[in-house]
Amino acid sequence: MKSFLFIFFPFVFLLELPFYVLTILYSIRGWINLHFKGEFARGYYPIVTIVITAYNETYEEILTTMRAVGEQIYPGKIETMIIVDNAVKNIKTAQYAKQLALQYGKLPNRFFTVIERQTRGGHASSMNLGLKLAKGEVLIMLDADTSIDNQTVAKAAAHFIDPNVIAVSGAVRVRNYKDSILTRLQAIEYMIGIQLGRFGLTELNVTNNISGAFGVFRTGFLKQIGGWLNGTAEDLDLTLRLHVYVSRYSHLKIVHEPFAIAWTAAPVKLKTLLKQRLRWDGDLYYIYVRRHWRKFSPALMNRMKMFFFSWYGLYYQLVLPFIVLLYSILLFLQYSLTVVVAVNILVYCYYLLTGIVMYVLFLLLVSERPRQDAKMIGWVLLMPIYQQFMRYMATIFILNEIIFKGHKDSSMAPWWVIKRTK
Repeated sequence: MKSFLFIFFPFVFLLELPFYVLTILYSIRGWINLHFKGEFARGYYPIVTIVITAYNETYEEILTTMRAVGEQIYPGKIETMIIVDNAVKNIKTAQYAKQLALQYGKLPNRFFTVIERQTRGGHASSMNLGLKLAKGEVLIMLDADTSIDNQTVAKAAAHFIDPNVIAVSGAVRVRNYKDSILTRLQAIEYMIGIQLGRFGLTELNVTNNISGAFGVFRTGFLKQIGGWLNGTAEDLDLTLRLHVYVSRYSHLKIVHEPFAIAWTAAPVKLKTLLKQRLRWDGDLYYIYVRRHWRKFSPALMNRMKMFFFSWYGLYYQLVLPFIVLLYSILLFLQYSLTVVVAVNILVYCYYLLTGIVMYVLFLLLVSERPRQDAKMIGWVLLMPIYQQFMRYMATIFILNEIIFKGHKDSSMAPWWVIKRTK
């Protein structure tokens, strides 16, 4: 057992634990900066364009999203485009959007347009169409099943008073967290990983991703660089490209707004969750290794960004799941059941402790609903088991991309678009 622990724990203490420590320290620094820098954009209300990409959503989903846009506490103008992909087949979705556009278009300073694309072009294609037609200085991208809190536009748009800000990442939370045990665990995963994680990483200027479900950009800059590339994982793809520009032009900034909140529906059943993560985890390898491996160079990224994306993107997300699986197999093959149980209890306690610390920090530093979120803390007890299981599954999903190029089977775009990707 000693030999196993001697081999295993350096990977934890030297390569994984520092990530938690950095997140904690820089989250505290971010909280200090947030609460002592004061208001910086009072009276600044640029025109905002919101592009909602729709494809086969229900009336309730469209209603929730469009109502959230209409109810924004924002005195400036908001133009909203609902782009229905493959409207010939998604007739009901287009009808719902047009009906609600008439209803919410009566609100002051709110303008709604429904664009029906007769053939399917995919998620990135719809976003690029919205970008081309956008008139606002600030562009917000929303999936049609994603809603936003009523202060989100104001909080996100305020950052663009700084002409060097080119993008703002927001917080994505789970709207249907009460639906099942899995949705509760995903809710905690989002709180720690997205809300707390990005809050801390932004202080290092290494925001890891601007979510495709909810992202905020400077319209003019995004038009200059050509918008989104077709294919899958277009959000991570764009984020890496933006970081290259920030590295080359050091005055540019990507920032995070912890109180620009978006709500999305998480998979309720295990089968649906695994199907989602099959795409997500496979896309990590596709983006980092297949498409953008040349960007891991001092000529394109500054040292901090290259170090972070090598450590977090390549090691933490792609290599560590295989290390965990390998050591789990070796543990079962070489040691007695007593040792196996003892080590797994020790590993569980380690991840439980880190999970509790991170969740408490989330409640204290980031949560905009601390009393409500505090009621979820009991579910942290299951997080080590959930995380271990998802890491095991990640190895399968990454191998699927390595061996079979799983991104070619993505549902994010039609096959004739996907086949042209690398």
